[in-house]
Amino acid sequence: MNILGRELNSALPQEMITGICSQVATNAPMTANHERLRAGRALDWLARSWVPHWSLLIPDVGEQVASSLVGLPPVHDLQTAEAAGNLIGTLSGSADNAERFVAANYKDDNFYERTAVKVARQASSKAIVASAGAAVADAAASVLLDEYLAAQIDVALEGVTALTLTCSLDSVWPYIVNWANGPGDFDAKQISIGNLAPYAAEKALDPTIEALQQEVCGLYVELCRLA
Repeated sequence: MNILGRELNSALPQEMITGICSQVATNAPMTANHERLRAGRALDWLARSWVPHWSLLIPDVGEQVASSLVGLPPVHDLQTAEAAGNLIGTLSGSADNAERFVAANYKDDNFYERTAVKVARQASSKAIVASAGAAVADAAASVLLDEYLAAQIDVALEGVTALTLTCSLDSVWPYIVNWANGPGDFDAKQISIGNLAPYAAEKALDPTIEALQQEVCGLYVELCRLA
């Protein structure tokens, strides 16, 4: 729980941290058994909430994966972790597919295309941290490594990174095209796009990030109150 608390401090907005602190007990039990229970609950949240939320970015297939994960029994041991991992494993290869898509459609010698990829990567990395995926994954793996591996959370992190990259590109590219075709010389457009594109790249990811931030606040309070 200490790992999760430290990482959430840098992942969540300050007002959320303040809200959490006002609700948590300062004398939460820290026995090995309690820590295993907390790690199991964190792992379950990753597999049956965090991944499903992000999977919904993929039409059809993502909805099926999300529905199947949500419908699983809570993850609490190797068997239930493996059941989740069998579904999460469908995200395997997403990272390679995303990179092939980028290589085929966006050229590094084109300012507009290079900028789109750059800001989409930044938005994707931010999403993994801001939605607490990285923090909860570290906390779960520090206690329940075997279950963590069985649930294929490493695949989930890579897969969600790929999904958010692709989604962010789809979001930012129309804006860049519009700005590129607008009035002004190239130098002015470079400055304008450099300032505005990061926000456009994050736009499609923000609703999911906000929903997961709310959820992880509730999760952390629950873990602190676990007795």
